[in-house]
Amino acid sequence: MISSINEIAIPVIILISIGVLAYKAKVVRGSGLWSGFLIGFIVWIFAGWEYFVISLTFFVLAGAATQYKYEQKKKRGVAEAKKGARGYGNVFGNGLAAMICAVLEGVYGGGFFLAGFLGAMASATADTAGGEIGRLSKRPPVLITTFKTVAVGAEGGITPLGEAAELGIAAVIAGLAWILGMRSGGFSGPALFLGISAAGFIGANVDSVLGATCETKLGWWGNNQTNLWATVSGALSAMAIFAATG
Repeated sequence: MISSINEIAIPVIILISIGVLAYKAKVVRGSGLWSGFLIGFIVWIFAGWEYFVISLTFFVLAGAATQYKYEQKKKRGVAEAKKGARGYGNVFGNGLAAMICAVLEGVYGGGFFLAGFLGAMASATADTAGGEIGRLSKRPPVLITTFKTVAVGAEGGITPLGEAAELGIAAVIAGLAWILGMRSGGFSGPALFLGISAAGFIGANVDSVLGATCETKLGWWGNNQTNLWATVSGALSAMAIFAATG
């Protein structure tokens, strides 16, 4: 419940400040700016600042990984267009499932949707940042569904470097949640760390499977749909792990 004007003013000021900096740095486009503000505000108001910090970490890591060795990726033809500046489709694709979980956890509590939120955010961060690092692999990627060699940047292509990066980045989100004291009953500390790391890694690989199948074979299915359902799978995986620990 909002008990004072400061509980609205502080998030608004912080979100606007971050949004302006991101826009000037060309990390987001105009539509990405307002959609990111909307998701960030809702997450903070309903669930708390800790949830917002997790969301912001996705934004920072995704942007940093996209910019990392950008010219090298550009020469290889696998760099994101417009230096990875994100629009509303990308923001909602990566953040909608997590936002819904944050709202439901804020309304109902109990920890079930806390797990879903963290699983969705770990999946989104692992896929986006880990995928960017994976594009720098010296080994050619293989298609996740057939393990046959494919071109660098092909949808559904995976490499050992990319897989390791995805697991490591999912662990960063899990570790941060642990540090912030996000917990529910037995789903805390090492159990939370391992559970969210696993859920994020699962979600990132579901993204690759969807990229190799739906995204390449269905004309109406794009990257934003892949991101959405990958984060849903990460959320569901984390919820299942949460239920098992309870």
